[in-house]
Amino acid sequence: MKKYILSLLALFIVSIGSLAQSADKPELMVVPSDNWFYTNGYFKVVTANGIQKKVPDWNRAFTENPDLNNVLTTIAQMFIDRGFMVTNIWDEMKSQEEEDAEEMAMEADGDGDASVTSTLDAVMAQIKPDIKLEINWQVNQLGFQKSVFVNIDGKDTYTNKTIAPMQRQSDGMPSSTQLTIMLKQAVEGGFEQLSNNLMTYFTSLAQKGREIRMMVRVTQNSPVDLFSTVGSNRLNAAIQDWVRQHSKNGTGTLAPGSTKNKMNFRGIKIPLQDANGIKMDASEWARIEGLEQYLKSLNVPARVENRGLGSIIVRIGAN
Repeated sequence: MKKYILSLLALFIVSIGSLAQSADKPELMVVPSDNWFYTNGYFKVVTANGIQKKVPDWNRAFTENPDLNNVLTTIAQMFIDRGFMVTNIWDEMKSQEEEDAEEMAMEADGDGDASVTSTLDAVMAQIKPDIKLEINWQVNQLGFQKSVFVNIDGKDTYTNKTIAPMQRQSDGMPSSTQLTIMLKQAVEGGFEQLSNNLMTYFTSLAQKGREIRMMVRVTQNSPVDLFSTVGSNRLNAAIQDWVRQHSKNGTGTLAPGSTKNKMNFRGIKIPLQDANGIKMDASEWARIEGLEQYLKSLNVPARVENRGLGSIIVRIGAN
């Protein structure tokens, strides 16, 4: 009986250790790069504000190209095998599209504000992965052999900054070799270095804080601007003081070019999680720290709007 209890205790300790190890690693999302979509012809041309631009066509890519899901799954599994948590982007996007379709059906007769948010952005906002791995690959034919060139670009999902790039080429293999076999052989050569770079960056985030940015804009009919006096300070100075007081270690730099109608802050650092251990993005940081309430206490009407995981815009004069 004593041995049985000791065995259960040992199993419990190992399980707790495994959970802690997973919690100490960044959550990843593996996605194809925009360049992969464009090179392979999987894109749509949309018009926004009179300007045409290309956007990835996710549905057609996953429907018509079976290699895509195989490649993403192979890369994801390599990280899962080493204790990382990885989100399946396609499963999440399909779920999001179903939710969007239901909302559109319910709001079909409504007069709500029109807004365009990509499915990927919606998934990012819901899952909040720490890092996305953008994958691009190209198969090269070498006579009776072929190889694959792989580019993995690890990016901070909050800033979109590249933090861990990797390029690898597989050995030449028989033409009948499956793509995933070549891919795995190519990636394994630089995998440990890539993993180490991801962990080094994530450890730095945990210690120094996650980087976000904040834009301040004065609306056309606002009763005040950033040069208006509120209390004993100008409004722009009051906002600067608030950012220093509520960011991690007083971080946040005011970018050049500020006017009475705009301010841009860069390099604001915030904790990875709130007091309850829930992941925090830029808009949640502003809500938890009470930015809108602070401005309204100065008799300044304001509204904080989300602009992605790592960005918010504060509209002075908006309710």
